[in-house]
Amino acid sequence: MKKFLFLIGLFVSVSAFAGDKELLQQRLNKIDGFSARFTQKVTTADNKPVQDGKGELWVNRPYSFNWTMTEPDETIVISDGKNMWIYTPAVQQVTLLNLKNSVDNRLMLLLTDSHNAIWDSYQVKRKQDSFTLKAIDGSKKDFIISVLPTGMVSNFTVIEEDGQRSFYDLSNQTLGIVNADKFKLVVPGGVTVDDQR
Repeated sequence: MKKFLFLIGLFVSVSAFAGDKELLQQRLNKIDGFSARFTQKVTTADNKPVQDGKGELWVNRPYSFNWTMTEPDETIVISDGKNMWIYTPAVQQVTLLNLKNSVDNRLMLLLTDSHNAIWDSYQVKRKQDSFTLKAIDGSKKDFIISVLPTGMVSNFTVIEEDGQRSFYDLSNQTLGIVNADKFKLVVPGGVTVDDQR
């Protein structure tokens, strides 16, 4: 009998996780695209400040995004759904990658496609509108994503293996499909392109 109750308890807890994951995916599915400004706060595991930053974000589902960090240093990460450009103006270089092979952008893959197999690599636990995504495949990053019932993403946190946290707070959001021009990078003259596809 104890074994039976244990199995039922195990099933219920697994179902709760599956339910939380499905709810997060359903919420994210409500919006086809959005744009927002963001502020960034990076802290160590013991909550000491490392860096503050800000920038803008444009997203179209699936897989199109433009992540432009304006402070403290300008960095632009753009995906057209297939290719990903990382442009660092200070060093006059663009790195070109295949988006699907880019492990550093798991968060954007999760945010922009609820059907990506990468979801199988995470256990999701919900607390109100906040969803904690814990990697179960040995990945070195976990995430916390706050998504309102309307589908609007209000903030997210990237948690590194050493406990460092990068918190992004979104504001001035506009919901709806973003013009496709935002997801193409025209490489300026004199900039080196490192094509790693």
